[in-house]
Amino acid sequence: MIKSHSNKIKVHRLLRELFGLETTRFDLLAIIISAVSFAALTLILNSNSAALATKAIVLIILALDIGGGVVANFTTGTNNYYAESLQKRYLFVVFHLLQPSVLIWIFPNELLAILGVSIFTLTSSLIVLNIKKNYNQRIIAVTLLLLSLILSTILNYTDPLAQVIMQLFSVKLILAFSVNWTANDKDEKKGM
Repeated sequence: MIKSHSNKIKVHRLLRELFGLETTRFDLLAIIISAVSFAALTLILNSNSAALATKAIVLIILALDIGGGVVANFTTGTNNYYAESLQKRYLFVVFHLLQPSVLIWIFPNELLAILGVSIFTLTSSLIVLNIKKNYNQRIIAVTLLLLSLILSTILNYTDPLAQVIMQLFSVKLILAFSVNWTANDKDEKKGM
């Protein structure tokens, strides 16, 4: 990243998908704390696992991405970067088909639960992205997130770590990413 004269930090082009065109030290610190905290929790909850070292490493990388992504997707820098283009937002959601696929590889016994929550989450994200009025977008996103959390509970995960990861995956995509948090309700046109 390149330092600027204001409180904003210009983001290197290779990191723009994560942080947007510019960010702040405060936002970066919050993202790092959440990413590292969730990775640490993942290490603790997965410490007794007999999983291969490769799966454990991939799981930690995934935890860093999801934990940091929850906070990053709420930040102004990331939000504004993706708000510029609905196509970028769609690509971001479609790219997130990869994370559940990796989780199924790591937690094969959780196939149905991961698949169910993933399909619901990705579909919900696309629904929220297509809502024009910001207020409605936020309310529908929170409602869909609540339904996703209920679904996650009903699907009976056998591994609590897989369940927590999928719940954060839902927060990251449905609420944090799909809602345009910097839009102004007064500037929007009527309708959904």
